[in-house]
Amino acid sequence: MDILATVLRWAFFGAGTALLVAFAVAATRRRRDGARFGELAELMEREWFSAGKVFFTVLVGLAGSWAAAYVGGTRSGLPESVPILFPLGIVAAFVVCRLTARSDREPQGVKALVLLAAPLPLGAVMTGW
Repeated sequence: MDILATVLRWAFFGAGTALLVAFAVAATRRRRDGARFGELAELMEREWFSAGKVFFTVLVGLAGSWAAAYVGGTRSGLPESVPILFPLGIVAAFVVCRLTARSDREPQGVKALVLLAAPLPLGAVMTGW
């Protein structure tokens, strides 16, 4: 289980870092084209990742981690868990923004799957065991 947790941590860390760098490049280009900071914040919320979705995903991942500790794993502290789960939150929020903006799928079903159903077991695997 440790190998899977390590692979997941690094995969989400790499994907989260790539998303943050890509957003920084897109925001810099828009800023050079004359966009105001309010427009950049709207761009981030609409097309990249919402801060509320990232926060919610981190909380759900923490719940999964604590549930795994209750079942028999070791509970990670908050200062250890949040840096591990934050990239998961960024990736999940990005997926929700992209799938709900450019799809005919049911947005609530996509949000429930990506923001609730996926982070709960991933949080348990990534931080709980």
